[in-house]
Amino acid sequence: MQIEIELSLVINVFLNFLILSLTSLLLKERMRLPLLWALLGACISLISPLFLLNVYFKILLQIFTCLLITSLAYSFTSWKRFFIICGTFVLITFLFGGANYALQNLIGQFPLFVVAIVGSLIYIIVKIIYFNQRKKNNIDKFSYKVIIKDNGKVLQEDGFLDTGNVLYDTITKKPVILITFDVFQKLYSNVSYINAFMKKTQNCSIKNGHYIKINSIGSGTSILIFTVDELLVGDDKSYKNAMLGLSFSGFDKCFGKKILLHSELF
Repeated sequence: MQIEIELSLVINVFLNFLILSLTSLLLKERMRLPLLWALLGACISLISPLFLLNVYFKILLQIFTCLLITSLAYSFTSWKRFFIICGTFVLITFLFGGANYALQNLIGQFPLFVVAIVGSLIYIIVKIIYFNQRKKNNIDKFSYKVIIKDNGKVLQEDGFLDTGNVLYDTITKKPVILITFDVFQKLYSNVSYINAFMKKTQNCSIKNGHYIKINSIGSGTSILIFTVDELLVGDDKSYKNAMLGLSFSGFDKCFGKKILLHSELF
């Protein structure tokens, strides 16, 4: 019995710490002594059943515990911020509890340590969703509508402004906007992927087509550079005879965009 109480205390502290950590992460709030307040919450949870409280007092006690822990664990400058922190803490607590309740309905009673495993999985899933969404928001912040006009063709794609793209054409000294093969083939459908990848484009009538060397650590390669009649970026930027570069680096998998804009364009 003593071992089970100790295990329950440890798991409660662990779960409370995860809930505090997620609240801190989602709201970008710094925690103060999280383990201490996680322990306090765990002690209240273990002691409260001894008083045989009815359902209404249990709810009030849980609300009081949430208010107490959040007020001790976080700093806040206004009551509005305080209630936002409390609300987030309560929602995450319900998420943890709801996941365990759903699992119990699915498979029946399970050992106490499974509660910690479920809590850990919820913690990992929420963090993955959070960081993926933050990455998407950062990409969207630097994404622009791009229109390419060349030889009567008009292509529209989303482009990503990469401040690290400082590539210039060695001949024209113009900035180079990188594109994937998908975009390139819409302009030059007669060029196959193999020929483009193997740099066999000498007889393909690519406008001002030439290769420039890209130096990287320990090695060097070259990419195909060519011009298009006009490049429109956003609502108010237009560039005549813009330079595009065909890239096989796979940047579209990282940014989700098929055009990598040059830092000089903004």
